[in-house]
Amino acid sequence: MPLLLLASILTNLLTWVFIGLDIYLWRQWYLYKDIIDEQNHSHDYAQRCLIGAIVILAYLFLGKFIMRLFLGKKRSGEDEPKAERCSEQEKIKRPDGSTIHIEHCGVKGKQTLIFIHGWNSNSMQWYYQKKHFGDRYHLILMDLPGLGQSTKPANKDFSLENLASDLNAVIEHTKPVDPVLWGHSMGGFTILTFCRLFKEKLGRTVKGIVLEHTTYTNPTKTSILSGLLTSIQNPILKPICWIMIALSPIFWLSKWMSFLNGNTLIMTRFLTFAGTESYQQLNFSSYLSTLAPPSVTGRGVLAMFEYDATHTLNDIFIPVLVVGATSDRLTKFVASQHMSATIPAATLLTLEPAGHMGLMERHQEVNEAAERFFANLA
Repeated sequence: MPLLLLASILTNLLTWVFIGLDIYLWRQWYLYKDIIDEQNHSHDYAQRCLIGAIVILAYLFLGKFIMRLFLGKKRSGEDEPKAERCSEQEKIKRPDGSTIHIEHCGVKGKQTLIFIHGWNSNSMQWYYQKKHFGDRYHLILMDLPGLGQSTKPANKDFSLENLASDLNAVIEHTKPVDPVLWGHSMGGFTILTFCRLFKEKLGRTVKGIVLEHTTYTNPTKTSILSGLLTSIQNPILKPICWIMIALSPIFWLSKWMSFLNGNTLIMTRFLTFAGTESYQQLNFSSYLSTLAPPSVTGRGVLAMFEYDATHTLNDIFIPVLVVGATSDRLTKFVASQHMSATIPAATLLTLEPAGHMGLMERHQEVNEAAERFFANLA
């Protein structure tokens, strides 16, 4: 998401500021540690520099453990998410040179749920959905190109049309039973683009859709600060994306440093959660975003700028569950309201309070609503 891109840049810059300050303090300590004037001022100054340098160094590598305590909540009895993958995995080779990683969980032969994750994440984000639905449905999870265990396209095509074609390839390859497509954020963009490109499969193959915390148009228009983001899209946001692509190794190092010192947790908390998340939910979501290569993030955001499914909504005649959150800063609730009002057979689930990661923060409510939605399809 463009707003998340900006926040990530600022977070990484802050990390480099702390690294620079730490280097400066170590240097000051080294220069003044053996100098003692009549009032002992230089020695005291060196000691203060040493203490400051040690504190900042500890923060750079251990800060996230402190931030978790301040930013997360203790939720009694909560099943905390873990970075787990399904035991059955396979790869699909694509004409663009990429390899799409897919996983199978649950019970084969039962109705199929196909999960498409958001950008800057991977299919492990569906931890709670795997736990909830795995005993009654066949679950198929795919990693979008360049994320998780899927490889990047050789032609560097991260367009929504290409992602939708990958989704279609997964459907063609796995032969699912009465599949329901469930997309979060960019996964929702992918599904709506699939509905435009492969409209003939709606109803005949695909029986239902879940659109969670997603939008129908360029996300700069449905995010907070939408006026600002739209105005700086071409002069600022696009050049930032290309810089991230060109300097991906440096940005990736910054991302990991920001994760370790807790800056990423701060960004994740205030942009994607509403304040009711557990310690581990916050840490888990931050970890998944840190795994995403910056070059892939940059190309994905560039693709988002070209995305528009406004005229597709009226043509989706199969049942759709739209999940929106009142505290979602990356995709304002008004986008969910518009989609539910425009898609002919749509139902709206409102999460309050919840943010962009409501699938974790309010997982029980989301899963129970999806369960009812699936029952109505039957």
